[in-house]
Amino acid sequence: MVELVPLEKKYLSYVSKWNYDPEINVYFSTRPPYSEARQIQWLEQTLKDSSKKKFIILHQISHTPIGLIGLMKIDPINQNAELGITIGEKSYWGTGAAQMATQTLLQYAFLMLHLNEVYAQVFKKNKRSIAFFSRLGFSEKGEKLAYDEGIEVLEMSLSKACFMNQKQTW
Repeated sequence: MVELVPLEKKYLSYVSKWNYDPEINVYFSTRPPYSEARQIQWLEQTLKDSSKKKFIILHQISHTPIGLIGLMKIDPINQNAELGITIGEKSYWGTGAAQMATQTLLQYAFLMLHLNEVYAQVFKKNKRSIAFFSRLGFSEKGEKLAYDEGIEVLEMSLSKACFMNQKQTW
């Protein structure tokens, strides 16, 4: 149902649209850049940053961009990374697209990048996201206050071993 393709400039208008949707960005840790020039600058920096791997989630048949997923803070020494996902096209919320995209990215993280852990920073009030990551096998690792606003954040993580055990049941 979905495929992941590397983030490119041709997808920037989609990403910008999703970033400025208040129903979506309410759970973002930082505010997206507002000017087009700053958006292009963000994209160029993101693409050059070896600690990040960002992908557009495409509907497999129509090739319509429906979201963005990526690994950030990739740490080859400690073999871990942070996962972030946004399904920007609301008609795909609840369809399983996020789960498929995340499972694909986790395979990439564990089998291609040889990471041993992937974690997600989830706003504690985002019950839907907590349930989503729990269904994928992520477990709660800890809580903290984060960002200038002192937002409660739950760190959830998934080990490679746990992922590989679950993968056999798909």
